[in-house]
Amino acid sequence: MASIVKRGKTYSIVFYEGEGKNRHQVWESGLSYNAAKSRKAQLEYEVAQNIHVDQNDMTVSEFLYEFIEKYGEKKWVASTYDGNVGLLENYVHPHLGDKKLRSIRTKTVDDYYHFLLFKGEPVANAGKPKRDKISPSLIHDIHKVMRCAFNQAVKWEYIAKNPFLNATLPEHKEKKRQALTPEQLHKVLEFTDRPDIYDYYIIHCAIQLAFACSMRGGEVGGAQWDRYDAENQMLYIDRVIDRVDKKLMDKLTKMDIMFKFPNLYPGTRTVIVLKQPKTEGSIRNVYTPETVSHKLMVLKRMQDKLKQELGDDGYMDYGLMICQANGRPIMTEHLNKRFKDMLIAMGDPDIDVNEVVFHSIRHTSAGVKLRLSKGDLKAVQGDGGWNTPDMVTKRYAHILDEDRRNLATEMEAAFYQGGGSIKPTLAPEVQAPASLDANALASILSANPDLLIQVLQSVQSANRS
Repeated sequence: MASIVKRGKTYSIVFYEGEGKNRHQVWESGLSYNAAKSRKAQLEYEVAQNIHVDQNDMTVSEFLYEFIEKYGEKKWVASTYDGNVGLLENYVHPHLGDKKLRSIRTKTVDDYYHFLLFKGEPVANAGKPKRDKISPSLIHDIHKVMRCAFNQAVKWEYIAKNPFLNATLPEHKEKKRQALTPEQLHKVLEFTDRPDIYDYYIIHCAIQLAFACSMRGGEVGGAQWDRYDAENQMLYIDRVIDRVDKKLMDKLTKMDIMFKFPNLYPGTRTVIVLKQPKTEGSIRNVYTPETVSHKLMVLKRMQDKLKQELGDDGYMDYGLMICQANGRPIMTEHLNKRFKDMLIAMGDPDIDVNEVVFHSIRHTSAGVKLRLSKGDLKAVQGDGGWNTPDMVTKRYAHILDEDRRNLATEMEAAFYQGGGSIKPTLAPEVQAPASLDANALASILSANPDLLIQVLQSVQSANRS
């Protein structure tokens, strides 16, 4: 059994390893209390694997480690795995881990969420400011993992019913992500349209892809030239770029890795990879507008020039469309930083740099496409790789609301103020054609005698009939 020992302001885990004469004591020091409790639970689970544990005596921690091993490693991708394991280690094992699995009731869960909301101490993430309280949003994330875990406990017949299904969650309204208006985005594109400066132009093209193709940051960073059909102006999106813990490379069976980038520094814990997207719905073809196609070709020529100047030793060619000046990949967090740097350099007072991120461009894209397609959800869904049209309506319903508001204004003007008379407008295809310039037509016919003969024959045929 492992023990927790407080030493100064930190905690240590003390346990024994080996057998017989080789048995010795091990200290793992410098841990927070939450980390110490989580590590203790993990060690006890490892011991339990070698002995029979009665289901009545199984603790929540012992079950959760089994759940991760037999469910999470098969069902979760790397980012989901890291996030869920982090939630369990920071907020579940320290508070519920020692309780018997069969003792958890809905009242236990309600008391636990109440404790987290009003007394729980949030774990600070590296590089981010420390929060005062655990947010309702975080409790909702914890609930999703625990509800899934206890559903599995019911399937394994460890418990009769899931106490998390009827738990009372704190109220939480998802904050809408701030999006750039089309006018603001156009200003950003004009500011970054600098083919003479690679660092400006690469972010310019990244924004073009995110907007025109409704691409996520990982999809933009993972786009490759051999997936782009320049003749038909079509991009095939079937991979994303991500940073993965090396320990998870062979552990997670759902993660389909297509390419692993070589590490520049030995001994790193993570590796950059190109992998298949989370869902099959994210794999799609997207057509690029003429302007975007032209911009990409300019970028391709810039990269070809860099290859010649830097040579094979200086330029690492992985076929990436959006990459550093030496060919190395650009991660999503770096796209976001470069994007923010551009916004700061612009200094536009109408753009809130603290609220807008690179992913906001995808929101702007969805809004514009919804308007241009007059609410064609299937078309917008296909371009953006959302699983269902509902995901589009839930996230961008405010855009459709604005169009419905405009429709009410048009009804007021056309029907109510117009005395009930609705005058139909001609559709573009039935409107009168523009008049032809006689001189221009004469020059065309004189330059093409065969066409002139065809016109005369058509006129003669029309006269006979």
